[in-house]
Amino acid sequence: MAAAPGERGAVAGAAGAPGREGGRVLSIQSHVVSGYVGNKSATLPLQLLGFDVDPVMSVQFSNHTGYPTIKGKAFGGDHLLELLEARAHGGYIGTLSLLEAIATVARTLRAANPQLTYVCDPVLGDDGHCYVEKDLIGAYKTTILPLASILTPNSFEAGLLTGLPVRDEAEALAACDALHALGPHTVVITSMDLAGDASSSQPASGGQPASSSQPASDGGDKDGDPAADGPLRPVPGAYISLVASTRQEQLPGRPSAFRIRIPKLDAYFTGTGDLLSALLLAWCARHPADLALAVEKAVAGLQAVLRVTAAAVHETERREGSAGGGGGGGGGAHDLLSSKGRTAAVFRAKELRLVQARHALVDPEVELRAEPLRRGQ
Repeated sequence: MAAAPGERGAVAGAAGAPGREGGRVLSIQSHVVSGYVGNKSATLPLQLLGFDVDPVMSVQFSNHTGYPTIKGKAFGGDHLLELLEARAHGGYIGTLSLLEAIATVARTLRAANPQLTYVCDPVLGDDGHCYVEKDLIGAYKTTILPLASILTPNSFEAGLLTGLPVRDEAEALAACDALHALGPHTVVITSMDLAGDASSSQPASGGQPASSSQPASDGGDKDGDPAADGPLRPVPGAYISLVASTRQEQLPGRPSAFRIRIPKLDAYFTGTGDLLSALLLAWCARHPADLALAVEKAVAGLQAVLRVTAAAVHETERREGSAGGGGGGGGGAHDLLSSKGRTAAVFRAKELRLVQARHALVDPEVELRAEPLRRGQ
């Protein structure tokens, strides 16, 4: 999402037919000409998974705001309503008028289709920093959350919306319960940094900074995959936890609350939040009574994209190192992947390789499994 000043993008809102393959998605997010955040990160995966997507721009920028130079403009609520009088999947919403317009659209669509699924990624901030004005937080709570079906905040955003501390998995589950009370039947807290013993759980991934574990299939040519050389390196003793909860009835034996953990990677990408929310929408529609499986597949698709992206960075560094007489051993790729530098070259090199990972998005190899959680544990 180009309008958010942080490393993470956003997604929010969708119209689809639950329980059957495909459907139609109205995706209200930012748009960038170059790169993969916002609608550029969400549209292709949804289409590959069988959804017709109607993308609407909340902003149109040359590239995301991590780059040192951007051009373009943001749109207001009147623009959105004008476009959508006939036609919710929404992303970074930077103004109150646009947020209220989203709510109007969601109400209109739900009146016409009570089965509408509205997925909201409330892009409010990350790492202790707010992206938006304080009045927008209150508007989310009173206007958007009562309409949302599925909510995908990070731990910081979950804390902002509930007023509760979200420092561990027990507190995350309590925040999920508080968010359920505000409207959404399903809550996925996509990323929470933890320190702990990896042997205590199965791993999984949530957002940024990136996560990964065992190599996942990229769905393409596996011969000589440079990702196997290890440009994605874990941070010793650090983990990211995804915590999810639903009030919808699940298949027998399937958990209604769970976590997925994975060692945190020393790597930073942009657009992963947008991608994860889109994949959650698609897989929740495919598996409406098995949230754990839907999240496992969404995480697997995200992990595959990160590995394909890292492999591309690795291969580029190897070629450039060979051409320059260097060793091309992969250290340069790791340095680039872990860099927080805000130069155009760094961001351009790490743009998500969605097209190259398309096969894994359609048929993800699930290696990271959900672990059931109990209230009060």
